[in-house]
This record gives sequence, C-alpha cells and structure tokens, in this order.
Amino acid sequence: MYLNQFIWLSSLWIPYAYALELGDLCDPTPIYSTSWQYDDSCNNVYLFCDASRNNTCHHVACSNSDYIQGWNEMLYKSPNRCNDQMYCPDNGSRCTPLISLGGHCEPQRDDECTGKNAICLNSTCFIKGSPLGGNCGSDRTDYVSYDAKGFSVQQTIIRDNCTEGTWCNEATNSCIASLPLGASCWQDRECLSETCSDEGKCINGPDAFHTIAGWLWTLLGCAVLVFVLGILSILWLLHRYQSRKEHEKILKFFGDNDEFFKRYNNNSAAELCSNRASVVYLTTPDYNESTALTTKAKSSFMK
Repeated sequence: MYLNQFIWLSSLWIPYAYALELGDLCDPTPIYSTSWQYDDSCNNVYLFCDASRNNTCHHVACSNSDYIQGWNEMLYKSPNRCNDQMYCPDNGSRCTPLISLGGHCEPQRDDECTGKNAICLNSTCFIKGSPLGGNCGSDRTDYVSYDAKGFSVQQTIIRDNCTEGTWCNEATNSCIASLPLGASCWQDRECLSETCSDEGKCINGPDAFHTIAGWLWTLLGCAVLVFVLGILSILWLLHRYQSRKEHEKILKFFGDNDEFFKRYNNNSAAELCSNRASVVYLTTPDYNESTALTTKAKSSFMK
C-alpha cells in the first residue's frame, strides 16, 4: 500500500527535477503516461517542445481547459482558451483551425474535429452518425487514474461512431440496438440509460429523470397545506394573546384614572367644606348677670 503511494508521489515530483528551461533543445515526440496525460521532453508545465523552432522549449501559448495542474499564476499568467473555430493541441503551442473529417486528430480529442457530433476514433475524425445495422468503427483506451488515497484504478473506455440508442458490436463491426434496464452489460455505451453498474446490469444513471408518483404529489401538497395552516394558527394564537394583554393594560389604565379622579373629587369637597364652616358655642346664660342687665335697661328707659 505504502509502495503505491510512494510511486504516485514520486511520479508527481521527479519530472520537475529534470525539467528543461526556455530555449533548451528537446524531443518533440509526445509522451503519454498511463493516465493519458500529455507530456514531452521539456518536462515543464510552462513549456512545450516546439518542432517549428529547431526543437527547443518555448512557453505554452494556449490551453484546452480552465485548470492546469501545477500551474502557478504568481509566476506566469494562465494561457487563454481558443474560440469555437479553433482548438488548442495537447502541447499548448498555439490555437489551430479545426480538423476536417478524415483528418488526423490527437487521441480522445473530439473537440479538434469540425462538424456536429464529431468524434476522434483511432486518431481520425469521424461523424458519430452510423445508423442501426450500419458499419461502424471503435477504439479502445486503457488508462490509469488515481483515487484520493493515491491508489491506481485501471479503466477501459471503448467509443464508437454509432448513433444514439445503438452501439458498435466489434465482432460484426455493425451498430446494434442498445440494451434495456436490467440487461447484462459490460460498458456504459451498451445501455439505453448509458449506465452499466459494477454488477454488470443496465441501470438508470444518477442524473436520470425520475417520475414522481401522483400520491407523492398529493402527500406533498397536504404536508404543505398543514404546514401553512399550522403557521397561521400559531400566528392567530399569538395575536389573541397579545390583544388580550393590550386590553388588560387599557382597562387597568382607565380604571386607575377613574379611581384617581374619584379620590381627587372627594378630597376637593372636604377642603371646600372646611374653609366655609364657623363654630357656634351654645351655653346656659348666668341668671344674676341677666337680671342686672335687664334692671339697668329699665332704669334708663324711665329717665
């Protein structure tokens, strides 16, 4: 296990140790690893071996993807992609016009061929349009990829130029009908669903459209309706609770005001009565004093 991981890490690091520099002599012969990733004798992600310049290393001028493994934009700006009428070769030399049917193309590079539904088979541009029962051709590619743990995974891809719903039978070199769900298969291209499981059966792919049963839609609608009614009920209860609290506050406010007003009126009436009251003392008069006053009054009258 550790040996496989060491080999994988070494394959990423060792090429940079022997990378050539700008202007160095090189061999323009393409080098394809087991993963079919292009390389050449420059062994430098920023350079390619240019046969038109006396087999020397020069800077990459284009790219056929938005991401280039190992490219550092702090050192060099990422190369531009080509327009719809051009393609960028594997070596990234320069944008090149599309190749006509029958022309030579690089392995697995359908985008290099001109025309609708073009495909690159055995390094030759074809149209993927051979009908059911028609003659066809195919190519086989065995390559190795690496998973997240660094272990190698070998895969085999067979492609052909048959139309959709058919695949090329290599034994007869003719297009036959694709297989239905549940049929035994070996490659994805053999199934109508274009997905062959690890158990060798045609299945629906993960991106296939699934029809939802009517009762599920009914259940979903009822669930949404119950949810909406539940939310409205909760809001109504909250509103009732807040309204009751507000009414209690209003009743208490006006009740307190009435009580204060009554007390104020009572206090005002009491103060008014106390300001207008006089005291009368009633006693029994003295007899002798009263007699003297009466005698004195008669004598004065007679004179």
